[in-house]
Amino acid sequence: MNTNTSVSRTCQTKTLTLAVLAAIAGSTALSVSAQTTPTGAAPSADKKPQIETITVTAQKRKEDAQKTPLAVTSVSGEEIAEQGVRNARDLNGLVPNVVINTNATATEFTIRGITSTNNTEIGNPAVGFHLDGVYLARPQSAGLAFFDVERVEVLRGPQGTLWGRNVTAGAINVITNKPKDKLEGSAMLEVGNYDSRRSEFMINAPVNDVFAIRAALATEKRDGYLISQNPAVGATKNADDADTTAARLHALIEPNKNFSILLTADTMRARGVGYGTVALPLASTSGNAGRTTTPSLQPRLANNEDGYSAEVNWSFGPAVLTYLGSKRTGSRDEVNFSAPNTARTAYRGSPEQTSHELRLASANNKTLNWVVGAYTIKESDDISLTAENINALAGVPATLRVSLSFLQPQVSQKANAVFGQATFAATDSLKFTAGLRSTRDELSRVGRNLTTITLPNGTPVAPTTTAPNNASVSSSKVNWRVAADYSMDKDTLLYGSVATGYKAGGFFDGVRSANFDNTFKPENVTTYEAGLKMRALDGTLRTNIAVFRSDFKDLQVSYRGPSPSGIAGSFITLTQNAAEATINGAEIESRWLSAIGRFDLSLAFLDAKYDSFDPPNANPRVNNTGNTLIKSPKTSGNLAYQYNWPFAGGDLNARISMFFTEKYYLQPTNIALTTQPAYQRTDVSLTYIANKEAWYVQAYGKNLENKNVIAGIGGLAAPNAFLAPPRTYGVRVGFKF
Repeated sequence: MNTNTSVSRTCQTKTLTLAVLAAIAGSTALSVSAQTTPTGAAPSADKKPQIETITVTAQKRKEDAQKTPLAVTSVSGEEIAEQGVRNARDLNGLVPNVVINTNATATEFTIRGITSTNNTEIGNPAVGFHLDGVYLARPQSAGLAFFDVERVEVLRGPQGTLWGRNVTAGAINVITNKPKDKLEGSAMLEVGNYDSRRSEFMINAPVNDVFAIRAALATEKRDGYLISQNPAVGATKNADDADTTAARLHALIEPNKNFSILLTADTMRARGVGYGTVALPLASTSGNAGRTTTPSLQPRLANNEDGYSAEVNWSFGPAVLTYLGSKRTGSRDEVNFSAPNTARTAYRGSPEQTSHELRLASANNKTLNWVVGAYTIKESDDISLTAENINALAGVPATLRVSLSFLQPQVSQKANAVFGQATFAATDSLKFTAGLRSTRDELSRVGRNLTTITLPNGTPVAPTTTAPNNASVSSSKVNWRVAADYSMDKDTLLYGSVATGYKAGGFFDGVRSANFDNTFKPENVTTYEAGLKMRALDGTLRTNIAVFRSDFKDLQVSYRGPSPSGIAGSFITLTQNAAEATINGAEIESRWLSAIGRFDLSLAFLDAKYDSFDPPNANPRVNNTGNTLIKSPKTSGNLAYQYNWPFAGGDLNARISMFFTEKYYLQPTNIALTTQPAYQRTDVSLTYIANKEAWYVQAYGKNLENKNVIAGIGGLAAPNAFLAPPRTYGVRVGFKF
């Protein structure tokens, strides 16, 4: 790194630190000067409405979010309904330093500049995604969980102690509504542009005093966002459509207040055309011109997933014993194209995972609270990927075509861990926390690659070559976390922590030899964080601030590229280690219930660099040292305003939300071709809620600017783009009893 770069980064860090310290000082002054009342208490006639108390389970026990000493954001079920959150990427803008996009059928999570774009059967996300506490190993599982949801918790920073597997960036936990002891139901119908139709239904029924069930169903169907009709090859439907059905059934057995069994089954069916890509650079940053592509065939999608889980809680004396077990199975059948190539791809897989977690936690104790546990997960898959008629690969003349087949009938992963964490209250105001987790991971794959070179008409010019594609790696790590928090008063919490995280090592295509190494090392991070959480102005203002620094060793970076083995036509997903990377940043979240409406603000600042990233086996050789990490805008944020007023016997709610971000890169090379320029996105809604919330009607519009935003990078030979949704609008009607 040159001197000028170092000086610039030092200045940026100092400026950022001063800005955050000023915000902390201002917020603290407000807290001290304001007369506060307990949040959540019923206001008297002369009191203002207060911001509700939010309960989270970020530390594996129920706690007030404002008393939890880490950066966690909870989005309530009410907010999910207000803001039309229908999938994971709808969380963009609601949580600072979080970017969620889709890449093909995978959901890619980025928190504080750390992500994983290796969505293959051997890739692992840097952000753990959980559904009711169950870790979902494959990112394809994350998109359809957002119906009948109680809340979504987003934890930022490494969660290596309690949330476990491969978590160097953060964790997301979707918590669904559980059975209750009263009969209730709801329904929602939605129509919108692109011939969009969505429905949600829920019924909750207590069978008797000890048994209750809750069933929920969601369907979505719409035309594709991409203009990709090409009658010459039989492509008559637009890509990036939706045709999904998802359902969930909970059964709760609770014979007494100390013992419960929760059984859950869920299922998902995704059909339709499926995803599509457009060529880069985009023809236009807004409108249909930038969303037009020419496919080489009609894509199609037929994916299934089924899950089963059991959670048992037994409270006895001073402790609570919890068991959480799950089994998930699926099938993937996808046929697609690669813009602007003539290539045609087909993917089939049958992922399966089984996990078990057993933990023992102290009952809430004034002096010492602790939790210990053990966790295990096993995965298997049988995949085949074929790519035919590729017309532009390194080492192959332009007059020829290449067909590749990746056949991997035996893919296996497993991990085992033991963990523990304890919090000691030295005084009523001062607490200390320490945690440890020991993890061992194993990954193996047995298969082969086939390569055929043909003329454009399909006539082979040489025999098909077969190469083994076998590998096996293992890794282990002990992670830890230490933290301290101090309650200045009942409404103000200061905390500081040092935490480590780890992501297992792995491999990419090929076979390791004396002159070719297709393995990569585990990723390790140490994060230093300080924060403030406060309530002020009679409980009408909530502000949370966090500043952090993350030091990464052997950061795993994945991208599409020619194989370092030099085999003609071999174009694969590569993962290589950036020896060192440093991320400095800050986050501000605030909500204010003012006399003129509710204001929500989130701001994020990042300075994320590869300190050393010059992989010796790259092909071609590229030195990325000093470049910015992908999906890491220096500044991003969201400002929302919401106003309610009585109307026609009910309430009218108007909301406007404006998200903005500076430019960010989508490949470590930081080239202009794969850069997302700065943009702004505006969402609006107008909702009428009838008396006693018996029914509602909502009109909404999202991405009013109709921006074409690059969500991810794909491509077999040259980079192409997956796009975030365009401008959408529609009407929702719902009722409940």
